[in-house]
Amino acid sequence: MGGWSARTSGTVVTVAGLALSALHLRTAVLLWSTPALVVVEAFVPLLLSLSITGVGTLVRRGELVPEQFADRVMAWGGVGSLSLGAAIGWLFLDAAVRGQSMLATGGTLLNATTLGVLGGVVIGVYDARGRHQRHRAAQLTRINDTLRIATQEIMNATDRAELETAVCERLTASNIYDSAWLGRYAPGTTRIRPVAWAGHDDEYIDSLEVTVDPTEPLGRGPGGEAIRTREIQPVQDVFAEPSLEPWWDLLESRGVASMAVVPLVGASRVYGLLSVYANRSNVFDASEREALTELGESVGHALDSMAARDKLARREEELAHQNEHLDEFASVVSHDLRNPLNVAQGNLELARETGAAEYLKRVGEALDRMNELIDDVLTLARNGRTVSEFTPVDLESVVEGAWNTTTTGAATLVVEDSLGVVQGDEQRLVQVFENLFRNSVEHGSAGSRPQAGDGVEHGSTGNRTKSGDSVERGPSDPGSGAPEGTAAAGRDADVESFTRGATSGEGGDAQLTVTVGRTDDGFYVADDGPGIPESERDRVFETGYSTDPDGTGFGLNIVRSIAEAHGWEVVVTESADGGARFEFGGIAAAEDGRVERPQDEDGE
Repeated sequence: MGGWSARTSGTVVTVAGLALSALHLRTAVLLWSTPALVVVEAFVPLLLSLSITGVGTLVRRGELVPEQFADRVMAWGGVGSLSLGAAIGWLFLDAAVRGQSMLATGGTLLNATTLGVLGGVVIGVYDARGRHQRHRAAQLTRINDTLRIATQEIMNATDRAELETAVCERLTASNIYDSAWLGRYAPGTTRIRPVAWAGHDDEYIDSLEVTVDPTEPLGRGPGGEAIRTREIQPVQDVFAEPSLEPWWDLLESRGVASMAVVPLVGASRVYGLLSVYANRSNVFDASEREALTELGESVGHALDSMAARDKLARREEELAHQNEHLDEFASVVSHDLRNPLNVAQGNLELARETGAAEYLKRVGEALDRMNELIDDVLTLARNGRTVSEFTPVDLESVVEGAWNTTTTGAATLVVEDSLGVVQGDEQRLVQVFENLFRNSVEHGSAGSRPQAGDGVEHGSTGNRTKSGDSVERGPSDPGSGAPEGTAAAGRDADVESFTRGATSGEGGDAQLTVTVGRTDDGFYVADDGPGIPESERDRVFETGYSTDPDGTGFGLNIVRSIAEAHGWEVVVTESADGGARFEFGGIAAAEDGRVERPQDEDGE
């Protein structure tokens, strides 16, 4: 009988009771002249049939027995009527065979059937309740075992993705639920992103769209409500819940009848949700909701622990980097700054003794060198700190700004297609591109190509033109760039004069082209200069490494420090034209003007 609903089963029992009541009323009318027979043959059976009608009504409403066992009442009622009716019929048949008189055979069979139906219905009620209790006890045992094992896996998990997958698989493997999926939510965003599931196919997960914005239909469902209220959202009948209308077709195609959405609540935030499905209605009663709520809180606390651990690890890594920087600064102070200081002191003494202006010029050059070193050390100190706040950054605007603030000479910038938007610190990204452009122009221009391997440190800037699908920036205006009197301006002036010499006959007519483009997980900056030998590519990021005797050796080290502060990776390879190519990876794109921190989705 499985599959009959409480409404159908109760209706059958109610109709049977009403039919028997009608027959007994007819008997009462026929026997009205004999009061004693009316009471025995009509009124008592009528009361019994009305009792059957009342039981059927309660079953139909789902008030007497659990819905999944309501068909037991109907089945037992049928068995009772057939059994007692068959017994009475057998007695009448036996009497007929013996030749004995059979009085009021029809009325007796009717009364027997009524009594049998009532007896069967009563037995069915007790049977249904008993089965429900046993089923519920077994189910609670399975739920507790599932939650206990899931909690153990939560405590043992060391990776967030591992934890999320384990929870979904454990719930589905318990045979209590048919499927489950888990979605992540980051503060400041609106979309919930499915990251783990079990019992679902990839097509279903890909088609899921859930938000937390209550102003749109996809945000008014139980998922968005669970995130907003931090409370479990049970749905006993998905097709009776208006807020689920946008997903009705999807749920129907997967045979989902009921569901519960559990928020994953930590100490101070909601990490996401766990959505559990069942193929039958009225699954998530009070005790089950309580158990699932406890599971959601356990997952939330586990994610709290993971976030704290990751934050501590990042802090330790940051401290380690700071210690490295301190060592580098100590080296600069003790060695790199001491050399020009000694030069300045020696030439100052000579100037005092001889009065020759050339010694004062050397003092000025030594002080300029110290100023450059101090500027680069301070830049490294500021930009090496971990980025704590990510914002959407238009990469093309940053590239354009960096190109226009760096002297480019005759170099040309090509931007391939659209660079899009990334998450990061805009000012530090400008510093990255300025240093890379300066490095390309100083060491990759046509006039400097005789020595491959000289492609280390600094770059250049300029104006804009467009060509085809790419955006090109041409040679810069000599008046643009850093202000006069600064160390950066001095370096850019040197680059400008060098580039003019290269393009006016000393190095031929070829011009340097610098290209910026996107990769699958980041972006790159490449040039068509002489490139960097493979044996030197790991060393170019080291502090103080430079093939230019006038370079500070900090330019590319600053680039690497900024990349690491964002949680990115940067490597140097060979470009398609044989020049240097710097690739940045592990970069998350910004979506819808909102961002999630790429190295920490937990919002820490």
